[in-house]
Amino acid sequence: MRSTRRVLAAAAAVSLCATAAMADQQASQEQRIAQLQQRIADLEARQATNAREMAATIDQVLRDAEKRSQLLASGGDVSAGYDNGFFIRSGAWELRPGIHYQARYVVNYRSDTGGDKADEVEDGFEIRRMRLDLAGTALTKDLTYYIQWDTNRNNGDFWLLEAWARYMFSEDWGVRLGQLKDPVTHEFVQSSKQLLAVDYSLADMMLGGGVASYTQGVLLNYGSYKNDKNPIFIEAGITDGAGQMNTNFVGRGEPLDVDPTITGAAGAHSLDWGLAGRIECKAMGKWADYAQWSPKGTKEDLLVFGLGGDWSQGGDGDLVLATADVQYESPQGFGLYGAVLYRYLDDRMSGRAEDTSDWGFLVQGSYMLNPAWEIYARYDVVLLDHDVVFGNGDTEDTFHEVTIGVAYYLGKDGSAWNRAKITVDLTWLPNGAPSAYTGSDILDNNSGNVEWILRAQFQLLL
Repeated sequence: MRSTRRVLAAAAAVSLCATAAMADQQASQEQRIAQLQQRIADLEARQATNAREMAATIDQVLRDAEKRSQLLASGGDVSAGYDNGFFIRSGAWELRPGIHYQARYVVNYRSDTGGDKADEVEDGFEIRRMRLDLAGTALTKDLTYYIQWDTNRNNGDFWLLEAWARYMFSEDWGVRLGQLKDPVTHEFVQSSKQLLAVDYSLADMMLGGGVASYTQGVLLNYGSYKNDKNPIFIEAGITDGAGQMNTNFVGRGEPLDVDPTITGAAGAHSLDWGLAGRIECKAMGKWADYAQWSPKGTKEDLLVFGLGGDWSQGGDGDLVLATADVQYESPQGFGLYGAVLYRYLDDRMSGRAEDTSDWGFLVQGSYMLNPAWEIYARYDVVLLDHDVVFGNGDTEDTFHEVTIGVAYYLGKDGSAWNRAKITVDLTWLPNGAPSAYTGSDILDNNSGNVEWILRAQFQLLL
């Protein structure tokens, strides 16, 4: 009996020990599970934190990349883009950089040049114009500026063409100051970007823009090409004289270093002062159409009459330029332009025994075959008051120029307009020219004999 009790007591003790051991083991497992769960929670928390940090880092990188991919920082009213030219704008401030590029192939034929061969043919390529423009507004929309540099097609030298600022102190009244085109002939005042033919006419180079050229001064203007309600535009003022580009205030020395009656150009420091002005009257149409020679895009009839003049003095000598012109364009694609030019030089200016009065006449017409193709023709003549004496003793006082050509505007239906254009024309000079006008690919005189010029040009405006 006692033995049985002992066995039962031992069994109960063993059972209690086993139960206690199992309880301890279970508690230890639960503790381990809790620890593992905590570790998992910590890992998940760290992962979430890392994901947020990674997302923030990615967002920061993307924002920085977006800023660096833009031309300028975003914010405020700052903007940039392309609108008939690249621009950067912020409030009243605006900058419009531009490039004026013209590449040209030329074939020139001259008869009886007097050289080793009776006839001479020259052909080749040239960069006729490679110009950099900066234009825009500053401080206020009423203050505009324009700066243009050109490159010499013979050596690549970089030089200043225009640098002026205009302030409009009312809707129609303003003042322009700086180096600018002498406001005489419409053909020259018009930008070379908008020319119908490959280059300027012989008449304008001899008696108009080639003489007036660029100068420095201050001009008062009435009217605006942006205001079609006002049919009048006038600009007039005082200058350093015709052709006084890139000069300081010092005037004429003695004697005059060029003969204006032959070359058509007044040299630097050859004049002391000048009065210049131009008036234009719009009988019908929009001023924007008057800004280009081509009738492309004209929606209503345009008719504008113009008068211009310059009186420049060097020492006691006088140079007078004058012109009258008219331009017409129709919505049917027809354009017509005509001009009369006059130049007077007294004997003290030209160094001749007597005063000279020279005349020029020009007529030009064009027609749009379709929105991309345009044909044109131009005739001009210069009637000099004196004979030009050539090297062989021959003389001539009348110089004709006849030009026919075609223009192709790139883009769908010519949508590029003058921004991308191919022009090809043929010029005939039955009496040659009194001297070289290399800008229009007219070479040195050939004793009044025939000269033919074939020109093909690609123009790109950026």
